[in-house]
Parts: sequence; structure tokens; C-alpha cells
Amino acid sequence: EGKPLPPMTQLVTMKADAANGRVIFNTTGTCHKCHIVNKVGREIGPDLSEIGSKLSPLAMFESIIYPSAGISHNYEAYSLVLVSGTTVNGLITSETDDSISIKSDDGIVRTFKMAEVDEKLKQKISLMPADLQKVMTAQEIADVVGHMQTLKKK
Repeated sequence: EGKPLPPMTQLVTMKADAANGRVIFNTTGTCHKCHIVNKVGREIGPDLSEIGSKLSPLAMFESIIYPSAGISHNYEAYSLVLVSGTTVNGLITSETDDSISIKSDDGIVRTFKMAEVDEKLKQKISLMPADLQKVMTAQEIADVVGHMQTLKKK
């Protein structure tokens, strides 16, 4: 809607529709493109299958709205500047003296010989988009958080 989001204190008090949140998670919010929930989705960001047991609603709102504020270990983004001039962005999946593998946001892992890499730069921002409030309303974000609260250890 392009409207500014209400303050966090107001967001956490909104009544959430968890069923609608599940739909938004898998459609408008595009969360499933990078997160797995119960073996469905892509493994780019953290697996959210038990996130409701780990984070409070406030922490979930903060993670969605400010994804770069706290990037989970092993999910730090890197840019590889190749000798050819090409730049590849993503998550480092393996690194040896001879080669480096990086998973881009499309889920594809590419491996390069170290001789092909001119620079490896750790990014300060998350691969997760920081502007989801542009494609989701405050209510939809609240609904997604409501859905995520249901994702608990079985």
C-alpha cells in the first residue's frame, strides 16, 4: 500500500490470522523462495520449521522488517569479484585453498577456482529483502508472524 508501518509496539498487538499468514508466506511475501518450512521451500535462508519455539513475535517482526540488523551465522552474504570482472553474490557453502562455492539467491551453487577470484567481500546487508513492507501490508506482515508463531518443535 506504500503506507509507513506502525511502530513495533503497535505491530505486536495486531490480531493475526495465521491461516492467511501461511498463504502470504507462500505467495505475496515470497518467503518460501528462501526459507524452508517442514521440508517445503528453498534452503537459502534459515529453516523456519521451528521458529515459533525460538523467537518472540517482536523478534520476528524485527527480523522481517530489518533483516540486516541480525544476520544468522552461516547466512552472511558475500560478493565474489572474479578476474573476468563478473560479480557473484550469495552464501559461501564451501571454501578450500583451491576452490570456493557460493549459493546465490536462486538456490544454485556455483564453484570457482581460487585463481578465478580476484576479491571476496563480506557484505553488511542480508540477502533477505529489506523492503517487504512495500509488497505487504502491516496486517499481512502481522499474519505472517502469526503463522510463524505456529511453527514449533513437534
